[in-house]
Amino acid sequence: MSFVVSFLLACGTNKVLEGNIKMANKYASLGSYFEQYAQVHLLNTRACPKFGKMRELYSADMHTLVSFLRKRILRKRIPCSCLDEMYKEVKSLPKIGLCCSPEPECPLPGGMTERSSTMCCSRCREANYCSRECQVASWQGHKGECTFYADLKARFESEQE
Repeated sequence: MSFVVSFLLACGTNKVLEGNIKMANKYASLGSYFEQYAQVHLLNTRACPKFGKMRELYSADMHTLVSFLRKRILRKRIPCSCLDEMYKEVKSLPKIGLCCSPEPECPLPGGMTERSSTMCCSRCREANYCSRECQVASWQGHKGECTFYADLKARFESEQE
């Protein structure tokens, strides 16, 4: 599985360097999926995948994308500094996050907002919102998912002890 993740991250890095950001986003989100799949199902080091993070990577801005790829490549100990120069260029740009509130309730186009201003669901820590109003408007749809993730994480933590 490590090979698959490394391959997808390398492909994503190549696409960033070629300027093909849409494909780089796809490779990065797939790499994130397989990385998290291994953590949940093979290594048993995480209770559940972070689907919100994968969704965010799929439509990520340059700062988020380059930071993710650069961090993962360094963590995998792939001897590569090809993204260092690009990181210097994009690190001053704000990272963009996605509001989990459905389109009609969220007033932002595409639900995209600066990540530093997003708020995370305090119970499940899986859903991000651009405002308290979006969180309240989305609660009926999120409640079941929230309970599922909170229970899954509690069960995982009790098994780890």
